[in-house]
Amino acid sequence: MKIRKAEIRDLNVLKIISNEQFKNENLRPKFKLLQKDATYQIKIIEDGGIIFGYIVIKYLDKYLFDIYSMAIKQEYQGKGYGYKFLRYILESSNGHKFNLEVSEENNAKYLYLKCGFKIDGIRKGYYGKKDAILMSYYVFKPGSEES
Repeated sequence: MKIRKAEIRDLNVLKIISNEQFKNENLRPKFKLLQKDATYQIKIIEDGGIIFGYIVIKYLDKYLFDIYSMAIKQEYQGKGYGYKFLRYILESSNGHKFNLEVSEENNAKYLYLKCGFKIDGIRKGYYGKKDAILMSYYVFKPGSEES
């Protein structure tokens, strides 16, 4: 298993994963545009050269990030890859706060809770008739500048 920054050559595979996971086109990241925007970073997870997931992070401020999108291919779900991927991202960003919103219907909310995210609030009707759950993660490691 390898986690790395996405490259231009990866964008078609990321689009396939996004189309599989997000039936609503408005929820799919526009990877070519994001790749050109310095406030976004796209990381991928792969095994044996096969890309099976991505995470898109938006830098809002020095210590504040927004998880814009995350997806793992269906056949790799339920095997701990999403957990390992997200934990890697969180642990490699000591002292940073991460925010996200997820549909009340999306089972990824359980992954986020398992990884240590807390529920901050609800946006009623954010996804049409469905609510969005607002979540955040913020932990300092001992010995960090902020602890």
